[in-house]
Amino acid sequence: MKKKVLIRGPILTASGYGEHARMVYRALKSEPDIFDIFIHPLPWGQTSWLWEDNQERRDIDELINKTQLYIQQNGQFDIAVLVTIPNEWERVAPITIGVTAGIETSKVSAQWLLKANQVVDKIIVPSEFSAEIFKKTTYKAQDQFGKEVQLKLEKPIEVSGYPVKKFDSLPNLNLNLDYDFNFLCVAQAGPRKNLEKTIDYFYKTFKDKKVGLVLKISKANNCTRDKIFCMDMLKVLQNQYPDALCKIYLLHGFMTDAEMHALYVEPKIKCLLSLTHGEGFGLPLFEAAYSGLPIISHEWGGQTDFLFIEENGKKKAFFAKVEFDLKTIQQEAVWEGLLEKDSMWAYPKEFSACAKMMEVYKDHGRFKGQAKKLKEYLINNEKDVNKRMRDLILGRVTIEPEEFNGISFCIPTNAKRVDKTKLLLKSIRKQNKDKPFEIIICGDVDAFKDEKDVILIDKKEEAHSRKVALLRNKAAEKAKFDVIAWCDDDIVLESDWLEKTIKFSKTNGWLILGNKVFNPDGTRYWDRATLTPHCLINYEEENGNPILYQSSAFFLVRKSVFDKVKWDETKLVYADREGNMPEDVKYSLDLKNNNFSFSFNKNAVVWHNDDSYTQWGNQTLKKDLIEQKFNIAIFPEPSDKFLQILEF
Repeated sequence: MKKKVLIRGPILTASGYGEHARMVYRALKSEPDIFDIFIHPLPWGQTSWLWEDNQERRDIDELINKTQLYIQQNGQFDIAVLVTIPNEWERVAPITIGVTAGIETSKVSAQWLLKANQVVDKIIVPSEFSAEIFKKTTYKAQDQFGKEVQLKLEKPIEVSGYPVKKFDSLPNLNLNLDYDFNFLCVAQAGPRKNLEKTIDYFYKTFKDKKVGLVLKISKANNCTRDKIFCMDMLKVLQNQYPDALCKIYLLHGFMTDAEMHALYVEPKIKCLLSLTHGEGFGLPLFEAAYSGLPIISHEWGGQTDFLFIEENGKKKAFFAKVEFDLKTIQQEAVWEGLLEKDSMWAYPKEFSACAKMMEVYKDHGRFKGQAKKLKEYLINNEKDVNKRMRDLILGRVTIEPEEFNGISFCIPTNAKRVDKTKLLLKSIRKQNKDKPFEIIICGDVDAFKDEKDVILIDKKEEAHSRKVALLRNKAAEKAKFDVIAWCDDDIVLESDWLEKTIKFSKTNGWLILGNKVFNPDGTRYWDRATLTPHCLINYEEENGNPILYQSSAFFLVRKSVFDKVKWDETKLVYADREGNMPEDVKYSLDLKNNNFSFSFNKNAVVWHNDDSYTQWGNQTLKKDLIEQKFNIAIFPEPSDKFLQILEF
């Protein structure tokens, strides 16, 4: 069945977020058998709306109309993709994904972190720079009880950049430039773009030379008033250098993608000049880079993702690198909830910027050669960005198959069901011997001292204090094999469980692996489920679904996963019955936040040897709870298959 996906963003505006929304749309449109697309267009400040009458615009308009009708009929979406700043995120589907350009400063706002943690299941940003700023930002806050806590990002964040655009032909722009050597600057006339300083540095460098600067700029949109504003701003700057030989040119108004790319290959345009305070990604820089145009910039921002090439294990800059100071943003740039007053961004140094402009002017051949090599690298190493975006939205994850050397079964116990635990041990020992295994029991272990092939860790006090997370950690720390089986003490393995696990692993890559877990009556225990809403789901669900939840009853992790993500020992088992987060939910969230996906082997089966549970609709509940709520006291008997397993 197709996934109903809502794209909410400024998809019809001539803005960076508009381009980002259209990129998401194009990625989903390329798999029509999987995605049923809906669109909710947003405005973007005062920026202009697109006016082109082409097939893409007609398709988008049709989807907007379809969406309005579907919402009027109370239609529900499977996934919502919110392409906008985090301040505007709101949950509108069971899976809600926030797509943002990220931030250009040294920290994101507390409001962004709150929105990320409370509203979306996953964040997608276009650069490693933006992702890193999200991950390292922290604030001191207070919880509902007045206790000091640390506010930080608690949701997974992924990176998906922009594609290289290809054109059959590019138009002739007829720019009529007076000089043969011209720089290009693409920017919006606002504090972050540092446009006035850029123009001033250009004048200071070339006031006595025949060099031009082409400015593709606007204040907010493409209207006549905006053009007049830009012209007036430039006149003020020009008047400071009345005798300058260099020239500046204003390009204002809407330009198609093809026309923008024609700028980058215009013979008289020799270099892109970018002295902004920072970039979340820097799309004009990326387009110029893969078009082979030399670039002058600094290394604060998303442009560092594509302006370097790794050679001999070291990253080498393939652009004219300007030095900068990292300082607090200007007062006029502060935007509460977006650009915080104590955040910092880059201030390009005047002497360095002027020196690099002159260096590119005098030694253009060297920088052109650099740019050509960078272009070849970006094109030859281009990743399928559309596939990447689709996979992130669907939760598809590709992991190469990997053999394992053995399994360490880690079993916490409070010794309240010794007979069931001994049945578990028996079911483990009956597995085939194609892979070695060990059994580690941690907790109240006195009843198992006669089990000769079992490693015992005495933690009696913790076992009777609901500290199951601690027991699991202590058991896993003793594990000698590269796969850990988290296993409750009342599980029973089917006799071919290991055989089917080995077979699955030969053709399927995984880092975390669940399998079917049945109740004694043959119904499902919490084996494949989502946390919000808390319900059982189809076994075919994508492994990377951001709201998947893994019950602690039984599943496998690679030892490398445990080395990175351990159980939170402050969380107690059954804490949800007291309104708190239990240990298994916290572990699932921690695994997700570290970008691990939950794979599933639907052919392997274990049984939860506790007949107080049964499946009720799409949930697994205690029978006494069902009886209280629904006045039902007749439940299925244990299945024949389970009874056969008990006989061994």
